[in-house]
Amino acid sequence: MKLREHACDWLARVLIGAVPLLIFSTSLSEQGVASGGPMSNAAAYPSIIAWILLALSLINTLRIVAGRISQRSPLDPTATTRLALIATGLFVVYLLCLGWLGYYLTTPVLLAALFAMPGLSPLAAIAGAVAATLIVAAVFEGLLNAVLPLGIVSFTLFG
Repeated sequence: MKLREHACDWLARVLIGAVPLLIFSTSLSEQGVASGGPMSNAAAYPSIIAWILLALSLINTLRIVAGRISQRSPLDPTATTRLALIATGLFVVYLLCLGWLGYYLTTPVLLAALFAMPGLSPLAAIAGAVAATLIVAAVFEGLLNAVLPLGIVSFTLFG
């Protein structure tokens, strides 16, 4: 097994494997999301996702070690690699601003940028972003009675 040939695969495994470790190292009880019964326990979802990610990471790691992945990972960035890195950077900025600016200010901006990246016209990207933001808010605030981050605006449309 040549480590360099599968460098991107190993990097992906490390990044994906870090998510469950972060979830398991965070005290969801202290945050008040792991105190209810099964239907109201918000900690169940991240735990399920963490276990799934760990299982998939383990499977792919075993495939690499056993030599079952025959095609090497390309180390050269492509146009889609750049788009993925930009989208990841935008999402990190979104997460950093979400608590401060709130869901209704940050989400349409992120979605409009993501919709425009593959070439959607600016008007269509903005319209799609606003529509998606409102639909998600209606589902979470109206149907699920969840509180989305309010930020400096401190308003909800469906709650």
